[in-house]
Amino acid sequence: MHYSCKMLIILVATTFANTSNAKDLVNINDFPSWFKESMAREASLTETSKLKIESLVIEGEVLGSYKLGEKGDDFWYYTVDIGSAYPVECYVFTSYDGAATSLNAIVEAALSNTQELNKKSLSSRFTYGLDTGVINSSPYITFDVLYNLGEGNEKVAGVIKSLVSENNGILRMCLHNEIGYRDTFLKTFESFVTTMDQRSNDSFFEATYKLIVNNLPMGYVQEIYAVDVDGDIAIENRTALIAPVDANTVSTNDVVRSAWSSPDGSLINANEYSLQNGNVNFQFSIQYIDDSWQVEGTLQGKEIKKTLEYNEWLLSAYGSYVSLENLKASEDTSTELYMWSPAADPSNAIPVKLSQLPENKNANFEIDMGPIVMQFLADQDNIFRKGTLQQGPMTMQMSLIHAKGKPKLP
Repeated sequence: MHYSCKMLIILVATTFANTSNAKDLVNINDFPSWFKESMAREASLTETSKLKIESLVIEGEVLGSYKLGEKGDDFWYYTVDIGSAYPVECYVFTSYDGAATSLNAIVEAALSNTQELNKKSLSSRFTYGLDTGVINSSPYITFDVLYNLGEGNEKVAGVIKSLVSENNGILRMCLHNEIGYRDTFLKTFESFVTTMDQRSNDSFFEATYKLIVNNLPMGYVQEIYAVDVDGDIAIENRTALIAPVDANTVSTNDVVRSAWSSPDGSLINANEYSLQNGNVNFQFSIQYIDDSWQVEGTLQGKEIKKTLEYNEWLLSAYGSYVSLENLKASEDTSTELYMWSPAADPSNAIPVKLSQLPENKNANFEIDMGPIVMQFLADQDNIFRKGTLQQGPMTMQMSLIHAKGKPKLP
């Protein structure tokens, strides 16, 4: 399926360390008792306040005492008293680079500010926690960093907890630079996101998948389908990924794709860009002009303008569901199609083979893109439930964590 293929390519090329089966990557059992006691602290969060952003048509009650600190044309910054020594800081953006990129950037800024406030240099940092989930229909990533400032007897420790979620073109981020209060912080963020999610869209199908690499949740893929005014399928696809490179550093990747498909599953046009560690990796568009597929964009800063040699039917993300249904209804065991994926090769159409697996109890279909093969389980509505890719020492899993509607026209 289209979104799976893109992420397989990205993940195979991503370097990361082997990690444990838990979202916490640092074992604090050997830490001093004061640190373990501090990590266990929580607050009784009962106070609520009103959050109102008129330009976004958002108004509601949120947990915590909110105070607007700053705002601009496309951002709002709040401090939130949750009953701890230091406030939670929350941001709303309507213009942003991507969920993973933005979250990592705000953590880096917080680390820099902490050094200035304490007048101590950063002596060490560790990726403490990493997880992915969904609040209502909004996917989120949590990214916690344990840090030390100073040396010797002057050394101090801290934990920055951070969360990010996006929906309907709005990015929401919160961070808390204080040891402990993890559950309190999450409840604050859940309330914040729930209030921000009052706006609805006209999608007929949405799906969000958790990406798990070597048993560690690293990010998500979200896809949204709606019918436009011409009866075609408008597609939005977002991927956000934070991958540990080692104990101290992470790699971030955001991929955003908007496309249009005919109801039969054929691609009409598409735009896609990728941010790798905060930098634009590629940005491409494709459209059918004068009986040929025209591709324009940049790859690592180099401009590319290409006419594909292949000029026939291309598979859209929506077409993945159509093809799955067509294959099940036929007497064939497999079908071969072509798709366009700039993450793999922006200059060529890529052959894709979709096969049924009648003898496999854990997966009923397989997607084959040459060196990359993924087996997955789809339900009777063709909704992708889970999938697994094994590539050498790496095991990547995709797991459905939210779905709304069905991948069929309403």
